[in-house]
Amino acid sequence: MMLFGYDQGVFGGVVVTEDYLVTLDLQGPSRTKLLGTVTAIYDVGCFFGAIAAFSLGEMLGRKKTILLGTSIMSIGAILQITAFGVPQMIVGRIVAGIGNGLNTATAPVWQAETSKAAWRGKLVVIEMILNIAGFSLSNWVTYGFSFVGGPVSWRMPLVLQFIFIFVLFATTPWLPESPRWLIAHGRIEEAEKIIANLEATTIDDPWVVTESKEIQWAADFERENGMSWTDLLKGKTGAGNTCTIRRLLLGAGTQAMQQLA
Repeated sequence: MMLFGYDQGVFGGVVVTEDYLVTLDLQGPSRTKLLGTVTAIYDVGCFFGAIAAFSLGEMLGRKKTILLGTSIMSIGAILQITAFGVPQMIVGRIVAGIGNGLNTATAPVWQAETSKAAWRGKLVVIEMILNIAGFSLSNWVTYGFSFVGGPVSWRMPLVLQFIFIFVLFATTPWLPESPRWLIAHGRIEEAEKIIANLEATTIDDPWVVTESKEIQWAADFERENGMSWTDLLKGKTGAGNTCTIRRLLLGAGTQAMQQLA
């Protein structure tokens, strides 16, 4: 989440540096709309990345989706760092946004599926703290480099994204896959081993067996009572009353309020 916060805030300090405006020919009132477009187009990439996470997350699993999103973000960051024109910068912003959208749509789900219920609220708070910390760090970094001048003043803050990217590449492969995803794909034994490891107990522990059965029941219920995107948009809730529209509006509303705050 620090990467998410850093990536959200870093470009606000980049777009006001003189070398950036000169290099990309974005100086003057006539270029204001284009400057705003270059900045805002990142959110378009985030939107499509988050939408793609719906299918990719279920197909690849949580870990591989995070690694894919991080790889795409790396490509987007390189395109931005090496940009000498607006077209490349726009492509870099979109690509980085897609990667970030994949990560930010997948990470909270993965976190919830691999943590105890008693810890989930605390972890959400920690997520937001890290997000804000990343945003604050990006502002201090761009402020510090504004005194340097030249290409370093805006390229180096973009380069520093790779600190967080390298941390993700180094740690994600060692983290457990989601038991919920494993059970939904028929890999029950693997899921039970992970549940046991998370609880620091054995696989034949009654709590582990009960938790596995509950997840299996939930996965079967959602599979049998799921709905298509067409039905969702039409307002159909399905026979199982899974409250999908309510979930969608709660998630989208929270994100919208965060941006408007």
